[in-house]
Amino acid sequence: MAGRFQLLITTDKNLPFQQNLFKRQISVIGLPSNRIRILKRLMSRIALAIDTIRPGELVRIPEEDEIGP
Repeated sequence: MAGRFQLLITTDKNLPFQQNLFKRQISVIGLPSNRIRILKRLMSRIALAIDTIRPGELVRIPEEDEIGP
């Protein structure tokens, strides 16, 4: 499996604590939920994260109500 995947998108909030992802080159995007209504609202931020994430980086995308003014 090594080298076959470049990006993992997950809702598992504990994944970074369970796995040492930073020694690997896989990038991880953490989503706040797997509910379609929430993901639809976050699609532009998810797309931006996919376009800009670097190898080995973890990007967490908060729900809209978790973002400050």
